[in-house]
Amino acid sequence: MTMTALPPAPPPELGVSYRMTAPRAATTPKIIRDWLVLLLATFGHEDIAEQLRLCVSEVVTNAYHHTRTALITVDVSLGSSGVTVWVNDDRPEWLPRPPRTAPPWRSEHGRGLFLLSRLADRWDVSATGTGTKRLSFTIDYKGAA
Repeated sequence: MTMTALPPAPPPELGVSYRMTAPRAATTPKIIRDWLVLLLATFGHEDIAEQLRLCVSEVVTNAYHHTRTALITVDVSLGSSGVTVWVNDDRPEWLPRPPRTAPPWRSEHGRGLFLLSRLADRWDVSATGTGTKRLSFTIDYKGAA
């Protein structure tokens, strides 16, 4: 995947948006989750930092483990009511579904999307038509409803 194959960044929701592109490497999930937590702290939203950290870690780790992409691109929008994160990868043929139940406690796989479905206020995934898939999730600010 090249940068030219990526769809444009989503528009900000009455806020600010950032994009990070990182190599598909074992260190990338940590770097991206730390970057997002720094953004939250900078804008005064530490109350959802741990929730966001867990969600983005799971989604970026899935992109690292289950794709061949050379680059993982993450877009984030800090809007008026919450934070939305988009993660792009090159597996548009595999669109995950929300799990109905928790994986068996000894299972080594299947916890990421279960955690995402429990921690994010909303999430969605779609093929972009450019040979990539975009998974997004939103976490609302506490008391922003």
